[in-house]
Amino acid sequence: MEYLGAPKDILDTYKDISSTDLSVNKDVTEENRFGQGTDSLPWFWRMEGVGGDSTNAWMDEFYRIHWLEARTRYHRWSEELTLVRHEMYWVRKWFEGQEEEWKRRASQSQEAGHRAYAERKGVLYHSYAEDVAMRFQGKMSQPAS
Repeated sequence: MEYLGAPKDILDTYKDISSTDLSVNKDVTEENRFGQGTDSLPWFWRMEGVGGDSTNAWMDEFYRIHWLEARTRYHRWSEELTLVRHEMYWVRKWFEGQEEEWKRRASQSQEAGHRAYAERKGVLYHSYAEDVAMRFQGKMSQPAS
């Protein structure tokens, strides 16, 4: 703009763009980053320019949308946490169901080899269910009674 001969008031409003102004917004790459509330936008994203009044309607709208995006992100992660806790419970129940199924097969087996195989599978799934219960203790969703 200096090269084009812009007047001083224009040059005061529109400053040089530095490399830090062009960095990627951390809200996009790090959604759960601590300290987002103290971030400030580079001057060219503000409607009032450098040193202008940030209380205009355009900036109010910008901040309102930014707040809504943050709120949506919070709710999305809360929902994801609920789903993961339920999935932890479902994994345990699936292993327990497999254990019961192989115990049933072992009890119905006529041949010793089949019975031994089914009993081994029942023990294996029992150990998986215990491991899941231990690893996910206090993190799993409990079934509704």
